[in-house]
Amino acid sequence: MKQITDSMPLDIIPHPHGFITVVADGKDERGKLKIAFKFYDFKVGKVTKATRNFYAEHKFGPAYREIASQIKDYITCTVCQDQRDFINVVFPTGEIGIFDYMGTLVWTGDLSYHDCPVRGCAPDGNNLWCAVPDQNAIVRYSKKLQRVDFRIGGAQTTAIGRPMALSRYGDDLYVCCKLSTNIKKISLKDYVAEDYKKFEEPVLRYMRTFGHEVVVLSSGIYVLDM
Repeated sequence: MKQITDSMPLDIIPHPHGFITVVADGKDERGKLKIAFKFYDFKVGKVTKATRNFYAEHKFGPAYREIASQIKDYITCTVCQDQRDFINVVFPTGEIGIFDYMGTLVWTGDLSYHDCPVRGCAPDGNNLWCAVPDQNAIVRYSKKLQRVDFRIGGAQTTAIGRPMALSRYGDDLYVCCKLSTNIKKISLKDYVAEDYKKFEEPVLRYMRTFGHEVVVLSSGIYVLDM
């Protein structure tokens, strides 16, 4: 496992050749937080500066200008694209926006489970999986029914310890758990959960890019297979 940086990114997204991060870069003369965009390229093994548009395009897709112009905070949200090419944008507050491939907002609302906001998103047909940190659970939101129709975990269990993010690869969900300091792997075929990776500190994000596994822990960003 190789540490890439010991700083905590404000956001991290995959790129075909690596990953892009948003990091704090001091404050301006008015005391407002400044941000910088960084690109880690596995092909050359180094970090270079990136632009705001470079980051936004790889986060939101071809319609990034249209989508970014409609949302106030395009950094803290999580984005996933479903099989019908809709772009799903979920904020830490539980607010969700669904955009079509042209960047037109087709639906917006607030997602919660037991009055607790959801975080993150991973596609599953016409459904979305989201994490609910305050309920120690992940839930499936049915776009057709416009409600949560399935849950894994729960407030009274410790199987999923405060999930902060989730991602999908193949037929499996990978859930990043802050309290249980592990990544849970959950099969979408039979919903069986198992430990995928265990760490000694909170796990905040997990992704696969350019043949590598990248994880954000409380101490920074690491590449697991280097």
